[in-house]
Formats: sequence, structure tokens, C-alpha cells
Amino acid sequence: MAKNKILFHVLAFVLTTSVSAVSAAADWSQTNIQFLHGNEYKKGNDDSYSATVVTFEHLSSWAYGSNFFFFDITSPDTENSTSYYGEFSPALSLGKTGVFTPPEGVLKDVLLQLNFEIPQGPARRVNLGGVTFEWKDLWFDYLGTQFLYRDALGVDGHTGQLTVVWLKRFGGEVFPLEFSGFVDWAGQEGPLKDNIHTQANFLYDFNRRTQNKVPLKIGIEYKYWNNKYGIDGVVENVPQAKLLWIF
Repeated sequence: MAKNKILFHVLAFVLTTSVSAVSAAADWSQTNIQFLHGNEYKKGNDDSYSATVVTFEHLSSWAYGSNFFFFDITSPDTENSTSYYGEFSPALSLGKTGVFTPPEGVLKDVLLQLNFEIPQGPARRVNLGGVTFEWKDLWFDYLGTQFLYRDALGVDGHTGQLTVVWLKRFGGEVFPLEFSGFVDWAGQEGPLKDNIHTQANFLYDFNRRTQNKVPLKIGIEYKYWNNKYGIDGVVENVPQAKLLWIF
């Protein structure tokens, strides 16, 4: 386990020290703010509450990789206190650096991937590292699969995580729609149970419809989390109204 932790921190150093040059070297970037509302959220137990969630999200591609981060502020409609959650995910592209040339076929790129989960209790901070495979010509506009080493801080042992991320645009210019989201499966780690977490979006894209004049998307996001935070028996099953504004 100690060897795995050393390898993880070496990878973390390599990727995070390269992030300082991202702003100057960015190929493209997108930043947005999201407003969501739903019922049946769970907070570490089986009690339910309704809430409004505000998310700040940023994605950028640069000369040798990509960066993604978001920050959630969840404000319950009850007396429960506001909570916070953030993630930062830098990646180093083996294709862009010239280390790897994808063969003919559906494999687009391979990236060294990190992810840092920074929650407010009862969840634990989590460090992840591994490999992302990006695919092409498989119906989706974007499809990525991640195979990650997962280490929850303060918990004995470690585990693995499989993540699938997708984006599909359709409907044409007259009625532009998109279907996007992710699925995480994390194995059991100490007292933390294995869990499945997915968020799927179905949105109408005013930005495409108006040729970037109205940078807005609106629709629904469905969230399902079995054994939330690794807590046995806590299941979050929440359809949410969603509005996304692109900067």
C-alpha cells in the first residue's frame, strides 16, 4: 500500500505542477454556472430534504492535456445547514505529448488522470489516480472511460473506481438537444461500502439554437447514488430541474 501511495503522489506532483501553464497554453475553455432544484436529497442518513444546488464548473484543454473542476453549494429548503463539495481533475495527454500514437480504430487518446474530491462531512476527502481512455466513432460526441486507484483519507486500505463519461448532441439546429453525464462505480474500502453514483442530463441547448447569442441550456438532471458516501443503505434518487448559463 505504501508503494501505491508513493506512486500516486509522484503522479500528482507531475500533473499538478504542469497546471500553472494552463491559462497561457489553453486551446479552448468553457465555464458555466448551474442552478438545480430537487427533492429527496440525502445527507449521510436516510432522512430526505429538498434543496437548491448552485454549481460553478470549468473545463479547459491545453497543449498537453486538460483540466476540469467544479464546486457545488447545496442550500436545503429546511433548517439543514448549507454544504459544499468540490472536485479537481487534471489530466496529461499521452497523445498530445507524443508519448503515444493511437492505432487505427476507435481509440482517440490515453491520458494520465488525477481526481481530488473535497467534500464537507460526512464524506471523506478522496484522492484518485489512473488512466483515461477517450474513444471516437462510437455514436457519442465524447466518450471516456477511467480506471482509477482510489484512496479515501483516514480509511485503511484502498480500492478501485471505474468511471464512464459521455456527451451526445442531437436534434439538429432547429431543436438542439444533448444527453450527457457520468457513472462512477467505487469498490469497498474499509468500512465504506461499494457504491454507484450517476448523474444524467437531458438538456435543450439555446446556445446552439441561437448560434451562441443566448448561452443557456435548460432541462433535467437525474441523480442516483446507491450507498451514498459509502454509507450502507443510503440511497439518493433525485430528478432535478436544471438551468446552465455559459460564460
